Amino acid sequence: MIGAGEVLVLAVLVALLYWALSPLRRRLEVWIRRRLAPRRSGRGQVVVLERRRDGTFSREDRHDG
Repeated sequence: MIGAGEVLVLAVLVALLYWALSPLRRRLEVWIRRRLAPRRSGRGQVVVLERRRDGTFSREDRHDG
């Protein structure tokens, strides 16, 4: 069996480790949050597709040769 003193020492040890590793944990949380965040890129653009007479779509500046 485990004694009350051992449980107390273990609890103190876990608390100290949690406190000591908090900066590392915060950096890791920020890193994960940045990796999982949706990307906002300024490169996206809307392309308007014109409908052809046959029902298909094409870009206006593209010519079929």
